[in-house]
Amino acid sequence: MNRLGIITFLSDTGWGGGYVAVCEAIVTRLRPAVKVLHISHEIPAGDIAAGALVLERIAPLYPPAVHLGIVDPGVETVRRPLALETERGDVLVGPDNGLLVDAAVALGGLRECWTVDPLLVRAEAGLPVERISATFRGRDIYAPTAALLATGIKPASVATSVDPADLVRLAPPLCEISEEGAVAQVIEVDRFGNVGLGLRFADLPPEVGRYSVEIVGEHLPEWTARVVSTYGELLAGELGVFCDSWGQVALALKSASAAELLAVKRGMKVRLAPAHGSPPAG
Repeated sequence: MNRLGIITFLSDTGWGGGYVAVCEAIVTRLRPAVKVLHISHEIPAGDIAAGALVLERIAPLYPPAVHLGIVDPGVETVRRPLALETERGDVLVGPDNGLLVDAAVALGGLRECWTVDPLLVRAEAGLPVERISATFRGRDIYAPTAALLATGIKPASVATSVDPADLVRLAPPLCEISEEGAVAQVIEVDRFGNVGLGLRFADLPPEVGRYSVEIVGEHLPEWTARVVSTYGELLAGELGVFCDSWGQVALALKSASAAELLAVKRGMKVRLAPAHGSPPAG
């Protein structure tokens, strides 16, 4: 299948050090006509869940492509290199550590799963089979695999089929909803300090206009947040609850960092409870 000659690329390496450039150089050397489109290389180092979230959200916005994902803190361990074919026609290439599976689901679901044979890939690509680094699989395995698959090489020629049930999967973010409110895990803290929760905004009761905000398991003060539609509705220094661009609940602080105010990081749990005497939303 011709996947339009497109490779999207996500990693945690950052732009410095040449790691991104060398992977792109390998692709260009092997398949000069392939376009490499960069999703992000600023995923926090080794943060598989953060990378999986970005890949899940962004990959479906591209046309069918090969999606190369490299966030692999276990690079020096026995970690299977994968090629996951999706029902939409995309292929995801990267480590078997949970990074790829949610994106595959977002791309229509898994069609076939393959574990890549590095020696077959390098032989097919015309690269020296003896030169495979133990610490830079992006350059030596993943980038060549993506280059081959982006131009129609069938996975079966360089990989072995595996059972989807054997893939490593990430636990979904905690989300518990009750009459008293909701407890949800922080899934994102963006560069502006907005705090994204693993809770759909549509699951909040529309009649509640204010929430008490508590960081679960931490001896920190509680805060009150007003439900708003946009940042502009907040007063200076006011904490707000709003629907982010992905339909999730998020917390924001006008002209400052909500994450710093709340002393919260990704993975922590936040309790939202209707504030006493809360006026109606809107």
